[in-house]
Amino acid sequence: MSVRQLAGELGAHATGGDLETMVRRVTVDSREVAPGDLYVAVRGYSADGHRWLADAEAAGCAAVAVMGEAPRDFDVPVLAFADTRPVPALAARLLHGCPDTSLRLAGVTGTNGKTTTAFLLRDMLAALEGGCGLLGTIRYETGTTIVPAPLTTPDGPSLYGLLAEMRDAGLGAAALEVSSHALDQDRTAGLELDVGLMTNLSRDHLDYHRTLDAYLAAKLRIRELLCGAGRIKAPGALAINVDDPAFADVDAPGLRVVRWSTGWRGTAAGVVDVRLLDADLEMTGTQLTIGAGGGTHRITSSLVGRFNVENLTAAVAGGVALGYDVADICAALSATGQVPGRMEGFGLPGGGLAVVDYAHTPDALDAVLESCRELSSGRLAAVFGCGGDRDSGKRPQMGAVAARGADATWITSDNPRTEDPDAICAMILDGYREVAGVDRDACRVVVDRTRAITEALDWAGEGDVVVIAGKGHEDYQIVGDRRLDLDDRAVVRQWIATRGGAS
Repeated sequence: MSVRQLAGELGAHATGGDLETMVRRVTVDSREVAPGDLYVAVRGYSADGHRWLADAEAAGCAAVAVMGEAPRDFDVPVLAFADTRPVPALAARLLHGCPDTSLRLAGVTGTNGKTTTAFLLRDMLAALEGGCGLLGTIRYETGTTIVPAPLTTPDGPSLYGLLAEMRDAGLGAAALEVSSHALDQDRTAGLELDVGLMTNLSRDHLDYHRTLDAYLAAKLRIRELLCGAGRIKAPGALAINVDDPAFADVDAPGLRVVRWSTGWRGTAAGVVDVRLLDADLEMTGTQLTIGAGGGTHRITSSLVGRFNVENLTAAVAGGVALGYDVADICAALSATGQVPGRMEGFGLPGGGLAVVDYAHTPDALDAVLESCRELSSGRLAAVFGCGGDRDSGKRPQMGAVAARGADATWITSDNPRTEDPDAICAMILDGYREVAGVDRDACRVVVDRTRAITEALDWAGEGDVVVIAGKGHEDYQIVGDRRLDLDDRAVVRQWIATRGGAS
């Protein structure tokens, strides 16, 4: 696409240079600029891309995009915008031929449950559409490649490039985790979702958003991806967890709304389109009875715990919002398997259970402990830490959650980054000890995460459950500027293997 054509499509004022120069790619990183690229200068969270305009020109870019007026004359064309943050995504979308319009797209946002719900939607859409891609915290699947995910939601140019891969591979759909960071930073600008699913809201990422109100406002921007001027698809649908007070009164003008409820946070008022009627929770799986579409339907799942019941109910609501038959939805969801590091269960040789989960917020840890308490016929242990260089306010809160919810606790490291891991653990321990009547001897601080997990597994007996929370699928530990190998699931498997068991 020529600079002139691209500027016209984006509504930009273009000056200077050869406007017939062809643009082949978009980048916001001046170090990656190659001939034929559009370099977009974005004022980010910690740096301003306008500082590197000259470097981009020297590298042979086809054009530059700036916010306001260019700071000097350039030999290459300059595209001027009031705000350049959405430009990388919008330009990439055009260069890739709007691949989002060729796929049925389900986007999931919320504090907890995004990854599992996206995996469930991936499996459901694969069964009902004949092929489905995935973009989320664990990995990106395009139908031709499967790669680890550097970001929950890719940057705009990568997002549309991956969707184009899915389209070209013949996939019919994609399930996406849509993070609050991505929505706030306009990484998803222009994206036309068919359904947006909102799981829940609790404290997280306040180091970035500062307040819960700002965090909620970012999440609610998913509505922009379901309708709007110039949209090619018909307006999408919004699937809302009406049990969550933050979402119960969400305004959705011009959108079809599907409301879902498990009833576990209180009886939802008003219309509920997808409702959990009953759930049978076992160590080996879950059976659900769902009311939807005027009928009653069953799901038999290998996923365990109350937390996953919410995820399965959410996935049903997503399928209903997309217009699928409820019986077909439930049959597809009954065939899904374990999600890596999300309530992932490992049977222990002594008759106990280890559960590895990504829970890293107070609400998420509380929900996982509650779920596992229901699975246990014995005692419950928690092994967890809190990340360094992140929201420190949640550390004592998570300590208090463990004090109230577990019979034994191991406080340990979880990506301490540039902070002192002992100091992080001490803040968690303070919260633990502030709980009235807590048994201080039931909590240990073991900074070495592998040792902490091993001690907890040694503690477990028949009917006991050990929750190992915070890292889930991650296979590393960040200490200072080093990325060290560490996988909670591998530690559990090794412990089982040395004791002659099988997970």
